[in-house]
Amino acid sequence: MYLSLTLDRAGGAPVFIYSPAGGMNIEDVAEKDPTKIFKLRINPFAGPGLDELMAAAEHLGIPEQRDQLVWLMKSMYECFWDNDCDMIEINPLVTTKQGKLLAADSKITIDDNASYRQKHHRDAED
Repeated sequence: MYLSLTLDRAGGAPVFIYSPAGGMNIEDVAEKDPTKIFKLRINPFAGPGLDELMAAAEHLGIPEQRDQLVWLMKSMYECFWDNDCDMIEINPLVTTKQGKLLAADSKITIDDNASYRQKHHRDAED
C-alpha cells in the first residue's frame, strides 16, 4: 500500500494521499488506474476526523487494521505539524502475517523555509 501526507499549497491544507497499490511510483498508479488513488484533505484548524481516517482502512482493503491505521495517520499528522514537513511518505506500507501494519520504507522532507524552527534536525545532519 501507499500512504503519504503532503502539503497542498494551492489548497492551503495538508492532504493524505493513499492507495492499495504501493511499492511502485504513485504517479504510475495514478496514470494507469486513478480509481486506486484516494485523497483526504485535512482542515488545518480541526485536524483529521476519526470517521475519515477509519474510512481510509476500508479504501485500502484493511478493515481489520483500522485501529492501527488510524493511529499511524494521526501520528503522521502530528509529526507533519511538529516538524514543519512538506511530505511524509510510506511506500510500501505492508501488513505482516501477524496482522500488523509495517512501514517498509519511508521518507520525510522538511520545509526549507522553516529551518530556523527546526535547527535540531539540521544540527543532526552536521
